[in-house]
This record gives sequence, C-alpha cells and structure tokens, in this order.
Amino acid sequence: MAALVTTISPDEPIQAIKTLLAIIVEHAGADFVGIQDASPEHGLPAYVLFNHPKHRSTLALRLDENFSTGAILKRLAECEKKFSR
Repeated sequence: MAALVTTISPDEPIQAIKTLLAIIVEHAGADFVGIQDASPEHGLPAYVLFNHPKHRSTLALRLDENFSTGAILKRLAECEKKFSR
C-alpha cells in the first residue's frame, strides 16, 4: 500500500484519483482493476471495476452512488453467494 500512496501527486490528478480508489477497493479486500469512464453525452455514469479475490470475477460499482468499502463488501458477498450454490 505504501507504493500506492507515493503515486498521489497534485501534478497528476487523474492518477491520484485512481490511486485513492485502488486503496478503497483493496481496503475492502478486492483487487482494483480500473475505472470505466463515464459517458455523460449518453447519461452513463463511471464505474469502478474490481475482481473478487477468490473467484476472480470482475465486478463493478457506480462511482456516483454510495461508493464505499461497505458497498464493495456487499458486492463481494453477493458474488460469493452466487458462486457457492
């Protein structure tokens, strides 16, 4: 995590945002993949993409609605439930 924190710079705001999102995702126990950029001209929001650590499924959460470690944990649990059937 220390390597991630050293990449935060006001000179590169986009990279700083990605780094902060990666820290949040990793804090919840998932593996950060990236950001699916918003397409405002089509009314589409941005999504944060992350992998389930056990099943390697790529999951997504909207960045503009309740993005938090709690929301990530909930999404991971939903995925776990689907795979454990």
